[in-house]
Amino acid sequence: MFELEYLLAFGLGAGLVALTPVVAAAAGKESAITKTVSGAGRGLTKQGLKAGLFVGGKVSGLFSGVKSGLNEVGESFGDILAEAKADMATPKTKTASPKA
Repeated sequence: MFELEYLLAFGLGAGLVALTPVVAAAAGKESAITKTVSGAGRGLTKQGLKAGLFVGGKVSGLFSGVKSGLNEVGESFGDILAEAKADMATPKTKTASPKA
């Protein structure tokens, strides 16, 4: 549940960042509670984004490897298909069976 914890932290942090203007309007821009909500929201959001970037980088690397493998399979399949077409295009000679 590593990813879920960071996703929740990101969601909570983003919510706190979004709530900061409301708190600032109610308590004042320079109040301690406004600074606390803003600081906590920014910290949680940043941690969630870091985790997202890390996981995204790993997943991107995985997909790059899969894509490379699929490209190789596609090339091999294309080669086999070309050989099969060439085999069909060449006339087949029938060998006469010897009569006894």
